[in-house]
Amino acid sequence: MPDKPYMKKALFTCVVLCLSAVLLSILPEIWFSNHLKKNWNVEENSPAGPKNGRRYRLCLVFALDGVPYTMVRDLQKEGYFNGFYPPGRLVSTFPSLTRPAFSKMLIGGKPFGYERLYYNFDVNLLEGATLIGKALSTQKEHADYHPKLHFLGFPGYIAYVFPDRFTQTALDAFKTRLKHFKGDEFIAYMGISDAIAHVEGQAALIEFLKKVSDLLDTVRNDIGILLDVVLFSDHANNFTKNRRVDLSTPLVEAGFKDVNQLEKKKDFVLPENGFVSFAAIYSADENAPAIAGVLSTIEGVDFSVYRSGFSLLVQGATGTARISKRQDRFMYSRIDGDPLDLKDTIQRFKLLGKIDIHGFVHEKEWWMATKEHLYPDPLRRLWEGMHDLVQHPGTVLVSLKDGYAFGPPIFDQPIINSRAGTHGALLASHSYGFLMTDFMQVNVASRPAEVARLLGRAAEAKKTGKKLLGLDAR
Repeated sequence: MPDKPYMKKALFTCVVLCLSAVLLSILPEIWFSNHLKKNWNVEENSPAGPKNGRRYRLCLVFALDGVPYTMVRDLQKEGYFNGFYPPGRLVSTFPSLTRPAFSKMLIGGKPFGYERLYYNFDVNLLEGATLIGKALSTQKEHADYHPKLHFLGFPGYIAYVFPDRFTQTALDAFKTRLKHFKGDEFIAYMGISDAIAHVEGQAALIEFLKKVSDLLDTVRNDIGILLDVVLFSDHANNFTKNRRVDLSTPLVEAGFKDVNQLEKKKDFVLPENGFVSFAAIYSADENAPAIAGVLSTIEGVDFSVYRSGFSLLVQGATGTARISKRQDRFMYSRIDGDPLDLKDTIQRFKLLGKIDIHGFVHEKEWWMATKEHLYPDPLRRLWEGMHDLVQHPGTVLVSLKDGYAFGPPIFDQPIINSRAGTHGALLASHSYGFLMTDFMQVNVASRPAEVARLLGRAAEAKKTGKKLLGLDAR
């Protein structure tokens, strides 16, 4: 029979756990609400507004995180997002993650890394916010690519634990800040949608989007001025139960060493960020072929890509291929198998005479042929992801199959291993965000840079008074 000190300790532990559960259920909402209220009226006396303090027209650029194209398309067919032209697919970057995607969409610079943690070869250190620091942060660090963004609904990782607690608060914050804004272009980012997708799943995200649709209708009626809206998302979410892939153990068993700082020849750094279908591995370039070889044997890995001289090598369980680039032309050479499933595409290029004497095809032809492919626009996206998408690109990038994701080992625990959605891979199910406006028809499919182009054209049209037409076909 246990002694009294043990029982007292057990009772104390139970009390602490119960109190912690109660506090966790109410504090996040209070914390988040107070944080937003401090900033609701920050634009009220903005020098960007007209001298008389009134505007006659406002462009709302509204970015939602992790909303799939098909979901918005289907909701519009049901009568939501009334007044908008039909949405188009917005093909994300690779990886299909928030930081790199929005850096391309919102006319900003390169983010430091693909996600929160990245390796800096210049100083030989793993950099970025720690998991604890990120969890306690009340805003997302996106200032490295777009300082004008208004953050709504994204208090660190707390939103991914209690998304339902923040939804209405975030929507109310959006409405209040827009009402008091005095400029002529309001750029808002609402990350709570991605938290809902990851944690609560497809049905919950649909209900959230219905609220967004209703909110936009209300804002149009209440704001008292002409409102032009550009609404889009950075990437999709696949809604499959995802199993965590252990990438580190097979590499360690093959003789590599998982470290936080590269010191020896076979060291590698594998940042563990959120639970996504992508991973970046940092190591010496000479290790890349062997690392990719090990990765190709791991269940759940679709393929990996790494630099090889002036080309890229793509390696997966279905084979290896080379991607080469000359100015604005790409070549895909199958070495063994067809990891990107482009055999039929190349055959069509041959029949149509699109391949030049050196084997290259213009990137616009690749875009037109693959924008609705299993891997949309794959060559350009992989090339960009390995070269100039972020300031600190990885040595080997990994794209996972549907149903698999990578993240910290905590995601192996039964209580949290059934995340409702994820993204990051090159696959269409992870890559198709959406783009729509209430003043012009957009293309059936667009690239991230075309959002920036659209915003630039909209601003110019406003100055000249000209009517915007659809984007040029590309």
